[in-house]
Amino acid sequence: MERDSLWVGVDSHSAEADGEGNATYTRNLLTALYALPGDAAFALLAGNPAHAFYGTLPARGRSRAIAVRQGGGALRLAATLTRAARRARVDCLHVQYAAPLGWRRPLVVTVHDLGFLHVPESFPAGLRLALAVLVPRSIRGASRVVTCSEFCRRDIEGRYRAAAGKVTVIPLGAAARFHPRSALETRAVLGRHGLEPGFLFALGRLNRRKNLERLLRAYGRLRADGVTGAPLVIGGKPDYGVEDVLHRAKLAADGASVRFAGLIPDADLPAFYAGAACFVYPSLFEGFGLPVIEAMACGTPVVSSNRAALPELIGDAGLLVDAESVDQIASAVARVLGDADLARDIGRRGLERSRRYSWAETARRTLEVYGAVASR
Repeated sequence: MERDSLWVGVDSHSAEADGEGNATYTRNLLTALYALPGDAAFALLAGNPAHAFYGTLPARGRSRAIAVRQGGGALRLAATLTRAARRARVDCLHVQYAAPLGWRRPLVVTVHDLGFLHVPESFPAGLRLALAVLVPRSIRGASRVVTCSEFCRRDIEGRYRAAAGKVTVIPLGAAARFHPRSALETRAVLGRHGLEPGFLFALGRLNRRKNLERLLRAYGRLRADGVTGAPLVIGGKPDYGVEDVLHRAKLAADGASVRFAGLIPDADLPAFYAGAACFVYPSLFEGFGLPVIEAMACGTPVVSSNRAALPELIGDAGLLVDAESVDQIASAVARVLGDADLARDIGRRGLERSRRYSWAETARRTLEVYGAVASR
């Protein structure tokens, strides 16, 4: 087998889980890496090489998907991932959060954020404890740590001494399908979901950090005050710890007010952003906030919390609020809905700012990291 090109092993099992942030990262990063010029090739260390995602990737040299037994994750970390990467003789290995035991060659570890420390209530106890052990261990063993914001770099370096000097910030991006849409195109897609343009939109994996309870209270206040009669559409996959909130919300909703859209198909998602009067994202903690970038790329005005990485991401291209203030959330949304000039201005600034973020750039910079650690 020729060894004259960069040969990267990527733990790609997360790409096989629909509706999760790690899946979005892995799918978009790999798609963009495969589109880059050059002769770098990728061993995709997969849970299921027959998964439909791998079929979307174009042919690229000797790149291929390789089956790795998962065993609920424990077997992969304990033995099979290292074994597969060694057999493939990769120049470096890229994982998220948790490095496998026994790997002593060049290693890139992506740590998106330390949410398990900041919002522990969003994680099952077992996962929280596992991350508390695995993340610092993985950082110590990493050749390079990749994260997606300056906020996260400071957080990681501040908490883990071993991270000092080895953390590289590589922001995420908005896929090309996220762009402003015509009213005709938007209505055609939304109609299949029983929606008309003009609703309020919230999106994300639905867990306690997404602050749904305060969002719903703010929306109830807007309706009670006659600010809007448009529905609030909430998209995303239900996650740990949010069951009670969703249950109470569904009991209180009248069907015309709060709509839970569930996991929205990727092809339809841009129309949801473009058709929304306002995208509302009052999250308690985000290491990046990819839905915000996607909404801005569609020209949709954004109301977001002022916590963690979100101010860094949004700048002056949205309205920032205290995530714990129902009054501020409701007031900011009311400003957007009541002032067409403000809404247009925020949408325009968001669209301009979103152009700073692309998966092509994410992939280019990640490939640079692979080359740097492999050459060492």
